[in-house]
Amino acid sequence: MSNQFQPGMAVSAVFEQVKPLQEQLAQIAFILEPMHQLSELANVFEPLREFEVQIKELSKVLEPMRNFQNQLRQVLKQFSPLQTLDQELEQLSAAFSESLNQLAAALEPAATLQDRLTYLVSAFEPAKTLRQEFSALAQSFDRNADGIPQ
Repeated sequence: MSNQFQPGMAVSAVFEQVKPLQEQLAQIAFILEPMHQLSELANVFEPLREFEVQIKELSKVLEPMRNFQNQLRQVLKQFSPLQTLDQELEQLSAAFSESLNQLAAALEPAATLQDRLTYLVSAFEPAKTLRQEFSALAQSFDRNADGIPQ
């Protein structure tokens, strides 16, 4: 058996300690496709924004109805047949409120995801710096055409 220096084995031994970390980093590639799918799901927000503008306009249009309903309630005791109208207006408002609350609740996972992504942006920030630093170190080990270390 030769005790001759084997550069490849020496380098492998040095990098053995980061091999499990490289394997963990390789898992990131598997996450990229679901991330692409998430980015496509983000297309839902523009139509929702347009819908929100429409509902705001509708709310402005319905403001006189709410004022009418408040005035109506002041005379309901005198005109009890109008109580049905008041109840219908109340049901209309309640149905809008319920539907808007359901829509807001449906957005909760997206808001939570945004919070997690903000955290991940910060957590992965060292990746760019480390990549640049390791690339620069790799270049420092490269030899130029003259065989002189750079």
